[in-house]
Amino acid sequence: MFNTSEVGRKIASLRKEKNLTQMELADMLGVSYQAVSNWERGNSMPDISKLPELVNFLDCSIDELLCNEKEGKLVEHIIKGDSADYVKEEKITIQEVADTAPLLKPSQTETLLDDIIRDNEDKFTIKELIMIAPFVGEKYLDEFVRRIDTVEHIKELTGLAPFLSKESLDYLAGLAIEVGRIRDLISLAPFISKETLDSVVKRCSDTGNIKDIIGLAPFLQKETLDAVVLNAMEHDDMKHCTGLYPFLGKDTLQKLADEIVKKHGFKGIASMLPFLTDKES
Repeated sequence: MFNTSEVGRKIASLRKEKNLTQMELADMLGVSYQAVSNWERGNSMPDISKLPELVNFLDCSIDELLCNEKEGKLVEHIIKGDSADYVKEEKITIQEVADTAPLLKPSQTETLLDDIIRDNEDKFTIKELIMIAPFVGEKYLDEFVRRIDTVEHIKELTGLAPFLSKESLDYLAGLAIEVGRIRDLISLAPFISKETLDSVVKRCSDTGNIKDIIGLAPFLQKETLDAVVLNAMEHDDMKHCTGLYPFLGKDTLQKLADEIVKKHGFKGIASMLPFLTDKES
């Protein structure tokens, strides 16, 4: 990835060699003085559309300015409009596209990825999708998500969550739950639809993994949690229901209390009393 601090120092050094002020360079490029100041401080990078003018005024090449020969050459070819050949000849990787992407428009990044895929039929991995996710459109990313056949671990998906549509997240969660544990969905829960989470929990409730469901409770519908607890009662597996008390409906909580009292006496519902009282009030 381009080091913005190094690029900033390079711009400042070349500008001073030309005996230009930041204001003069800004006027030559048609940008604000603050933009040049931010470049030189390493706070931001020049827009790709300004690079040809910038290197012309500073009398250097793009790869020299960007302090990165291979990615710099890639940017040059993108500007020239012949990046497809360069991508093929130099075997540009998705990692290298991700490193270059902060300088590019989403459509330019997508074109580069298309060029890579055209010559490489391998599917994207979750790791590679996470690399490019911030730099491409949601629709484009969703198309590649559908190419994923398996997910080794649900937690792999967390880095993708903010960039995907709910439909894609639901799809991936469905794959992931087949090889993971339901508790691993907790980090994704804020992004996944309630319908999908409810469906997953209902599918898993027969296994009696109440402990795994507790962390998902704030994201589930009350009716789903009530069904999970009632199922646990039928299987005489109520010992892990404690963490679900705050999320249960009044009737389910009362049924659970009655069952616990029947089996263990009133001392068994000591931890439930604050919630019973609250439900009654």
